Amino acid sequence: MAKLIEAEKVKAIGGLSESERALPGIHEMVEYAVPMVQKFREAILSGTIRPSTWLRNAMTVSSSLREANSETTLGFLLRKGVQVIANDWYQMQPRAWQQYCEVVSSTTVAEWYAPLYGSVIAGPVDRGQQFPEGKITGENSSIVNRKFGLVESFERELFDDDQTGQIKQRSTRLGESMAITESVWASSKFIGSARTYANVTVPATGYSTTNTAGTTISTPFSSTLYTGSAGNIVTSIGPVNMGRLKEAYQILKTAVDPNNNRIIVNPNTLLVSNQEILNAKMLLQAGYYPAIPGPSNTTLATAPILGGTTSAIAANQGVPAGYPGGAFAQNPFGDMGIKEVVETYLKDWVCALGQSGRGLIFQERDPLEVVPEAPNSGTSFTFDVMRYRSRRRFEVDWIGGGSRFWCQINDGTVTTGQQ
Repeated sequence: MAKLIEAEKVKAIGGLSESERALPGIHEMVEYAVPMVQKFREAILSGTIRPSTWLRNAMTVSSSLREANSETTLGFLLRKGVQVIANDWYQMQPRAWQQYCEVVSSTTVAEWYAPLYGSVIAGPVDRGQQFPEGKITGENSSIVNRKFGLVESFERELFDDDQTGQIKQRSTRLGESMAITESVWASSKFIGSARTYANVTVPATGYSTTNTAGTTISTPFSSTLYTGSAGNIVTSIGPVNMGRLKEAYQILKTAVDPNNNRIIVNPNTLLVSNQEILNAKMLLQAGYYPAIPGPSNTTLATAPILGGTTSAIAANQGVPAGYPGGAFAQNPFGDMGIKEVVETYLKDWVCALGQSGRGLIFQERDPLEVVPEAPNSGTSFTFDVMRYRSRRRFEVDWIGGGSRFWCQINDGTVTTGQQ
């Protein structure tokens, strides 16, 4: 027996490299391990331990080995990953509302707004006469914050066994969907009427103002917003073209408040839907007049000619005097700095010209946050799923009188027309 143990010692040490045999304590470890191996061998030879039973028990025990509190550790890692990805996607998702809304921070459940209008202007005062007296007028508006959110759940097995990354990528919808909701909400409130997109129903705006006649106006865009006969809508709504764009520009430059004072509006944004992307670029960026010779909004077959009223330009008889356009005519919008803003989630064919950051308020209360459900409680514990919740608080709406800084070219009901 002594020879056998000695042989095992030699074999055990001989199986080690020179550097390993020189490690501190290696000989003591062999002195302890070899007798244990010898005893195990003797138990098998004597029938005390059956190899098959031992092997089966060993496999059972090894299969149940796991890291202590592994769900919590894995949940932390996944939570960190989902939050980072969601926030990255949130930034990457286009948020065009930032280019036409006025972004305002909120610290309470609601915010009050009181835009003021100009009073009467200073006038001449004769000797011994009373100074003219004006008064401050304004409108009262309040915007109450809303809460938005979404819960996404994933089966634990799907997350653990995901080899393609599809399930993990799906978690990015937490951030992306919130950005879409923001755009849908803002673009719908811009139009003013109630709208349903996917599972989201946007209520009508609470906008209200008065015109110079004292009449209440309850929609952002009205043909009587300024006076009883003039408003912030072009005469003939339709797809954006040079004629309607020029009319909208002139309307904004003659806008007035309820006291009939001229409002200074600097149109710098043409808000369009996906259907008008190319038209907007052509009208705003072309160096030469991007329309047919003569007046826009008129077909070639009925456009008047110089000295006549019924013939066609196609007959090559000229263009009426006084009309803009023609060969090599300069585009009046080419150097004004008006930029097109494409809102993907705007109602089809809607278009408006106005001053960005005026009138429509995007009120932010709480930023986007992604909250995981605790893995050892609730649905996560009962069904072995991983659940994440996105949350954000904001509201979008017009404040009193704010739509005077915008003019509607198309409300989306007309999809054809002359260019």
